[in-house]
Amino acid sequence: MSTQRDFCNSFWSGSGGAGDGASGQAGVNVLFSRIRGAQRTLENLRAFWEERGKIEEEYGRRLVGLGMRKAEGGGGGVFLGKDEIGEVRNSLSTLELETHKLGQAHLSLASQIRKEIEEPCALLLSRVVDWRRTVMGPVEKKFKMKAGQESYVAKAKEKYYADCARIGSYTQQIAQLVDQESSSSSSAAASASDIATELQKARTKLKRAEQSVGSNEKDYGAFTKALADMMPGWERDWKEFCDRAQDLEEERIDFLKDNLWAYANAVSSVCVADDESCETIRTVLDQLETDRDLLGFVQEYGTGNLIPNPPEFIPYNPATTSSSSSSNVTSTRPARFIRSSSKNDRLTTTTPPPPPAAATTASAAPPYAAHNNSGTTNNNSTISAPPPGPPPSVPPPNVPGQGQGQGAGRGGQTQPQTQTQAAGNGNGAPLDARTAAALERRLTLPPQPNAENGGDMTALVPPMPTATGSGGTTGVSTNGSKILFYVEALYDYTATIPEEFNFQAGDIIAVTDIPDDGWWSGELLDEKRREEGRNVFPSNFVRLF
Repeated sequence: MSTQRDFCNSFWSGSGGAGDGASGQAGVNVLFSRIRGAQRTLENLRAFWEERGKIEEEYGRRLVGLGMRKAEGGGGGVFLGKDEIGEVRNSLSTLELETHKLGQAHLSLASQIRKEIEEPCALLLSRVVDWRRTVMGPVEKKFKMKAGQESYVAKAKEKYYADCARIGSYTQQIAQLVDQESSSSSSAAASASDIATELQKARTKLKRAEQSVGSNEKDYGAFTKALADMMPGWERDWKEFCDRAQDLEEERIDFLKDNLWAYANAVSSVCVADDESCETIRTVLDQLETDRDLLGFVQEYGTGNLIPNPPEFIPYNPATTSSSSSSNVTSTRPARFIRSSSKNDRLTTTTPPPPPAAATTASAAPPYAAHNNSGTTNNNSTISAPPPGPPPSVPPPNVPGQGQGQGAGRGGQTQPQTQTQAAGNGNGAPLDARTAAALERRLTLPPQPNAENGGDMTALVPPMPTATGSGGTTGVSTNGSKILFYVEALYDYTATIPEEFNFQAGDIIAVTDIPDDGWWSGELLDEKRREEGRNVFPSNFVRLF
């Protein structure tokens, strides 16, 4: 297993030289900053969710109030259709009722944001705050103690080396004065007296320096030994902290991904018009991988894998310590630790599905998540997995003469098109013999098992994406036919003739032919349930995927 992304091998010193990195401060400061930044991110995100929920709640309340004008207005003239009759009155009444429904949906979304998105974020934030207090706090104290001991060693070394340098200087000065005293024996007595005085002063300074260097040498040795004794414990504590910090970061990033997925799904289930922005979020999140993110962090901000060794005691030597730079070099060794993780349960996520398509059939389609229970997040919000095969990316256009929503088709019966109107199969190709036979066999579709329709209304055929709008075919079926697009079953269906096949609500079907009688051809994506020769199904039991 590669240890390239492990914190315990990546946050020590930046180099083997002197300075901030040599004592391990660079890696400590970077990792401490990462944890503090993680807390700020969660604080800002929690505040964002709180404000987002308030905005959604205010919007929902205003919509509800706008839709309740009919009830509140009564005879006061507030009702939009008060002065109208027939279908105009019914349409205006429906407008207000649907506005009221939309407001209730947005109020429900506001509640969902608070309970399923904001509250888990606040809970993780409190855990991070507590983690900083109980885990990071003690390590920060030990780091300050280590830094203090390193400063003692540096000061003691500086004093010791300065005394040694002074002793050498005084010794050289005394030797020069002795030579001058010998050569000036025949000179004036006053000159000899001055040399003797200077010689006495130099010898006095040398004696004091020799006394001081002994004390400073002992201090330097003692501080160096104390630091060397402290380093093994510090390295052990820092390695453990790195492992726990990486555990926390992995959990936090996993949570952020789940949290944003839950938000995107919640918004897209209420307002399909916002799908573009939600799809953008999904596209970005689809590229987020915890391991890759952490590896990028290590590569960008990692300070190296060189562990500084404690400074060694180096006796003074004028020949080797004359250069200040050579005396400041610290030896290092590479970090080759094996990461030990203390996490119990790794959070796992599955890729959520695309948002539900717009309801274009006679009855409103249930939310997509109702047919898929795969995938749950750590905050108990459902994230459904996408079905295999790519769905069409462009919404289908309206079919002329076909209403949308619950009021489409006043008689509840779809009128089949004539042969002239149905000159193509939806892709510009002429109808084949099988489609013509289907038109003769059956001109109506079975009724939907929908309680809102009373069980006796036959829904309209959903509009079909055009060849240019859908971007062409999306694959080839098992029998060699081109797959035009994909649909999702809204209800269970039991075949009535050998050409038809059974399916259940939530099944994904690849459509290969779309005759105008509404009896489409296709196959289930579930290979285990496919039956050769059975490829016909009613189009009013599905919706575009």
